[in-house]
Amino acid sequence: MKINGINIAESLSTALIASAITLLFLATPALGTDVPNSKDNPIVSRFAGSAIVGYQQSAFDEVQLPIGPLRNAVFDKTYPSKGKVTRIAYAAPDGKTSAEVLANFQNALQGHGFKLLYTCASGSDGCGGFNFSQKYAEGILSGDPSHYNAMIGVLYSTNDDVRYLLAELQRGTAKVDVGLMVAKNNDNPAGVLLQIVESGDMPTDQVTVDSAAMEKGLRTDGKIALYGLHFATDSANLEPDSEQTLKQMSDLLHKEPTLKVYIVGHTDNTGTLAHNLALSQARADAVIKVLVSHYGIAPARLSAKGLASYSPVASNRDDAGKAKNRRVEMVEQ
Repeated sequence: MKINGINIAESLSTALIASAITLLFLATPALGTDVPNSKDNPIVSRFAGSAIVGYQQSAFDEVQLPIGPLRNAVFDKTYPSKGKVTRIAYAAPDGKTSAEVLANFQNALQGHGFKLLYTCASGSDGCGGFNFSQKYAEGILSGDPSHYNAMIGVLYSTNDDVRYLLAELQRGTAKVDVGLMVAKNNDNPAGVLLQIVESGDMPTDQVTVDSAAMEKGLRTDGKIALYGLHFATDSANLEPDSEQTLKQMSDLLHKEPTLKVYIVGHTDNTGTLAHNLALSQARADAVIKVLVSHYGIAPARLSAKGLASYSPVASNRDDAGKAKNRRVEMVEQ
């Protein structure tokens, strides 16, 4: 597939999104050699013919991506993002303008489902010129000091030729934020600073609670959260890997034949309350249906209730909290 002369190669991204973006100008010769231990990000790759002049990656970090111009050394507004952070500084091929480079990235991103949140360019009402480029580059300059001089040569725009965009891709509970600056400094090659933040649910559902832990939870707290019950996104269809938790629930209920429980569905606050009430109720009903039909639990011992986001166990302001709030609980009647 081509967009404005750019070949877009699609592949799977490591657990976050279903497509990757590669920017290629096949006729352009490679420029220099990438710095050691650096590589393109599998989600958004380079403008072909570019060379990596700086590289930094963190397994988890919190960043403030600009969503407004720089005025008086401060961005008008920033967009908070956190997760796996990759920062890559490129030197584009000779002869490429900042406008051309940014336009091709923007077309490719939007063509693959990214939502453009903000863009700015040179001019009196633009990004903020040299000061913007200096401020935006702070993170990678401090994180990769061994390539400081090479990065400054292409990332600092002394003639105020700076362009920037912020884009976002949402895939279920996973999200990718992309902050991209292109700066052109006189006769130097255009510099590209790409920041990619990959975020998603914290892996709170990787531990399956056994029947003994369920019994203890009911005895001490009157309830227990069952993060081993997994549903398809925005659906009441139980995933196959929920079987282990369902089996442990069944073991407990067979062991305690007089025990009656509520199966309570909870969601985060994403979407409307009415939708989440219906979804959480359907998920609770689905759990009971399996316990009755596959494990022989008497229906009179089980009662389903959906509470949507009425009873959170964490803040819904971040992905980690939302992951904890999306749960099914077993509550003693």
